[in-house]
Amino acid sequence: MKWFQHKRYTIKDLNTPSRKIRSASRGRFKIAIIDDEEFVFLEELRKSGFDITKYDDALDLQMLDSYPIIICDIKGVGRDFKSPMGGAFLIRELKKKYPLKAYATYTGSTYDISINNYLEGVSIIKKDIEIDDWCVEIDGLIRKISDPKEVWLKIRDILLKEEVDLISLADLEDEYVDIILNKNGDFHNFPSVKKNNSINPDIRAIVQSLVAGIILNVL
Repeated sequence: MKWFQHKRYTIKDLNTPSRKIRSASRGRFKIAIIDDEEFVFLEELRKSGFDITKYDDALDLQMLDSYPIIICDIKGVGRDFKSPMGGAFLIRELKKKYPLKAYATYTGSTYDISINNYLEGVSIIKKDIEIDDWCVEIDGLIRKISDPKEVWLKIRDILLKEEVDLISLADLEDEYVDIILNKNGDFHNFPSVKKNNSINPDIRAIVQSLVAGIILNVL
């Protein structure tokens, strides 16, 4: 009997021409903008196809649970958290709770450079840019949460910080890519016990909690 070995996938297998040119529909991704002042281009961005909800402030983190993209002013928001860092503190706390969301911040004035420590991995946008540039910036945020390669690299970084061994990471990457290429992006049983029975249960729980936030975003 001839046995066929499963092709071992890596993230490079997602670098196909068809996948690179496939763009996500703007309206598929809910966007929260947090600003205590009027956001000038709100209606124009909605007319351009973005699904945006604007809040004057965030009373807690949970209210932003359903938004895969969060754009936040630096000043005048996050008041209930009583941090002098304002919006930067709010984003840092959101990133801890929701590491796979895409974040951007902006301000119309200068800010203390010390808050850069709060904004690692966060896109910084100039508030006074024109509508065309806002569309480009938000399209970039959509790409971060809808590109399977970008999503995996985020997951991989998180798992490396949890000191997951490289063999387990390779097994997870193989299954992740296999699901995208061959199983219509159905992550409900990822990581599978059958394929990855050597993975520590605690790590499995971390992966499952991360994947729960991307099931509707990838592809």
